[in-house]
Amino acid sequence: MPVVLVRIDDRLVHGQVVEGWLKAIRASWIVVASDPVAADETQKALYLLAVPQGIKLSCLSILDAAKAWGDESWKKERVLVLVASPQDVVALVNQGAQMKSVNVGGMHYKEGRVQVLKAVSVDDKDVAALRTLAQKDILLEARPLPLDEPIELKPYLDRWQQDREVLRDQPR
Repeated sequence: MPVVLVRIDDRLVHGQVVEGWLKAIRASWIVVASDPVAADETQKALYLLAVPQGIKLSCLSILDAAKAWGDESWKKERVLVLVASPQDVVALVNQGAQMKSVNVGGMHYKEGRVQVLKAVSVDDKDVAALRTLAQKDILLEARPLPLDEPIELKPYLDRWQQDREVLRDQPR
């Protein structure tokens, strides 16, 4: 299969991806699957500057990325697909992209999110999307860098749900 890694990382193309993951998985092509990036020429140009010479870069809408997933254009490549959120992965899957696992690498803290692991902070929408992927038997692996120990994310989602129920049931 030409897609060797699907990674959720809200920063998309950056140092960890370029210096860590590209080399480790020997990717020849980065696909940024993002509707906002696909529509923004400035962002696409900036990401192109961050990619090493010899590595292809495509910034595609979710729909176009899902279409390319199944056609012959990636047949002889080693593709790293980057998305900004779990919701984008669900959208890819709903459009026909097939995957066995997702690397959850960078979902950084911002207001409304709760940190569940180093570099993984989630809100209710993120958890719902991650649960949807887990229900489709897609392995969710939290792992910032290739040499880091992989952590299966599903038990943390279960704990998130339990913690939310306890907090909801407490008197105010």
